[in-house]
Amino acid sequence: MQDAVLSVDLGGTKLSLGYVLAGQVHNKRQLSVPADFEKQAFNDFLLGAIAELYQPNCKGIAIGVPSLVEMSQGRVIETTNILAWQDVPLAQLLTERFNCPVVVHNDANCFAAGEYFGGSFAKNTNLIGVCLGTGLGAGLMLEGRLYTGTHSAAGEFGSFPYQDSIIEHYCSGAFFKHRGLNGKEVYEAAVKGDSSALGVFEEFGKHMAHAISLVVLAFNPNVVVLGGSVSISFPLFIDSLHTTINKISHPTIVENLHIVASNVSDAALKGAAFLFDLQWQNTEVSQ
Repeated sequence: MQDAVLSVDLGGTKLSLGYVLAGQVHNKRQLSVPADFEKQAFNDFLLGAIAELYQPNCKGIAIGVPSLVEMSQGRVIETTNILAWQDVPLAQLLTERFNCPVVVHNDANCFAAGEYFGGSFAKNTNLIGVCLGTGLGAGLMLEGRLYTGTHSAAGEFGSFPYQDSIIEHYCSGAFFKHRGLNGKEVYEAAVKGDSSALGVFEEFGKHMAHAISLVVLAFNPNVVVLGGSVSISFPLFIDSLHTTINKISHPTIVENLHIVASNVSDAALKGAAFLFDLQWQNTEVSQ
């Protein structure tokens, strides 16, 4: 795949890989993530998965990880949902194994970049990309630039205190898990009109409204894009989300705010490739 970037999107339960060329994903593969592996075993799993797809004539590797990242070194600092995968010199491991340029970013940053560069938004849009999966993370595209913070931690509002825990436990797949529910089963029941299941998503929407209200106050975006596995259920909680956020937020702030579900396929893979090109073409990316 000459001139293509091998993009990797690592989540808490799913690993996606594919070549991105001219904004399109090719040869995509998906694997389940062995989140209970010890660090070395997990490194072997990840590098092995990349090796199966890697072609030496590609431009390089771009990977998004669900972690705090030391950007200057491409080092994984801490990963909440893969407990043993801490303090990993990921860029170094990939460079030594594949002898090619490597870019490491937080996965939510890749998602936000994919939505911003690959979507239909105006380039002066301030966009927050929120990933609702095993956990919750967000990427910030502000004034046309990706803002990551010092350790790629900008946007990690899922760790903000909320009620008796943190926002992530109320606004991601953890919401269902902590209630002893299977999110997929609840979704399927809600789609069929089950009142109890619909009530679960109504409650979920209320919590999401409180989470997004914090983002709005902090960054005052034009657009909040929801992605990740839980975002497929957006039609089931959109009404309670809007009703609640209109109650708790100043009308001037939310009247022009657009909250939408992602419509960019493989946004994180595409965003990783965009960020790879930005870094290796010496185009400034805010840190």
